[in-house]
Amino acid sequence: MVIFDGKNIGIIDCLEKNIKFKKIFKFLNKKNITLVIHSCRQDLEIFLSVVKKILFTVFDTQIAALFNGYHEAPSYKKLVHDFCKISLDKSLQKDDWLKRPISNERINYLINDVYYLKIIFNKLNSKLVRKSKLNLFNKLVEKEIFKISHENYPIIFKKKLGNNILKNKKFIKIVNLRDKLARKINLPKNWVFSDKQIIKNVKDEETSINSQNLKNIEIENFTKLINNFKKSFNKVS
Repeated sequence: MVIFDGKNIGIIDCLEKNIKFKKIFKFLNKKNITLVIHSCRQDLEIFLSVVKKILFTVFDTQIAALFNGYHEAPSYKKLVHDFCKISLDKSLQKDDWLKRPISNERINYLINDVYYLKIIFNKLNSKLVRKSKLNLFNKLVEKEIFKISHENYPIIFKKKLGNNILKNKKFIKIVNLRDKLARKINLPKNWVFSDKQIIKNVKDEETSINSQNLKNIEIENFTKLINNFKKSFNKVS
């Protein structure tokens, strides 16, 4: 977890047992705070596992870029290159981040992952204000937060599965199993089992619960957890 307030950068090791994450999240969850995040979904899922409602303002640089002429959702690396003229090395992105101790190379990687957000925010925000698109942008981000909200999360499936999907026992059990496993291994829900896979399974289309995102991650007892999850999943009818 990396936090940058514009002057100081803090790196928090999520594997440390004595860190009180609830206090950190509650400290950040205030109405007068704006958090600048690139592609906010996974970060907000983690926040919503601790706080019931997002109070801070979210500025998603990926969504903001789409409001400013980008035709496809740009990566953070792309925005850093375009706005800061810096070419980031993202070779460590899919590395095993559970290894300890953390090398200086990895620390520099984490610093770079937040350092340029302030510059990108200032430029994109100015463009939104100049084009009178800021209010529309904020409404879209609020809508995205509503979708991500743990309480209302299944609503995003209504378009594909119908308005009565929340009464479907198979659907509810699959979603609950995924959420439980995601909390166990502290990873975003879509890394465990994607929305598309859930939709296919509920429609009785052929699908697999294997997750490519988790292939190279070494987690204690992970094999046992995923096997138990598969057994429970296969019992869903």
